[in-house]
Amino acid sequence: MIKYPLSTLALILNVVVALLPYCWWTYSVGGIVKIDDSLFLLNIYFEGQYLYISNFINMILFAFRFYVIAVSLYFLYLILRRGEKRNYLLIAWASLFYILDPVIIYIIFNYILSHFIQGVTYPFFIIGQESVEFTDSGYQITMLIQSYPTFTYWFSLAVGIINLISRFLKKY
Repeated sequence: MIKYPLSTLALILNVVVALLPYCWWTYSVGGIVKIDDSLFLLNIYFEGQYLYISNFINMILFAFRFYVIAVSLYFLYLILRRGEKRNYLLIAWASLFYILDPVIIYIIFNYILSHFIQGVTYPFFIIGQESVEFTDSGYQITMLIQSYPTFTYWFSLAVGIINLISRFLKKY
């Protein structure tokens, strides 16, 4: 019998999330820039061309992925062999705070880019698609902004919630 079944499940699911080769969220700004990202993967496209800086970033994220797997497996070992309850909440916090990405983009557009381009107004929170208009040098520019969570994100969020529940339930 497993002493802490929910914590064991949470750690196994942490490993599953870390092994998934999919992005959590997709962003597109007028089709000019497209970003697919997750805690362990980042793909950046500019005008449909893959930017190779993504490869360098992904090598670092790949190492981070295996760090998360190693820590989760070590904690799983401690639960199964020694009976010590351990929780690794990185997936929990990352998936919960990932919902802040649209808010971060809002801040970038409205407070940083607005210093360079006049008339930029960006909606506070976009999930789906929305048109954004601004005026630059007398020209009105309309861009379609897309911001979508993927199924992998919702799975990771569910795993994060399981992690949090297992953290607060002492017997499980």
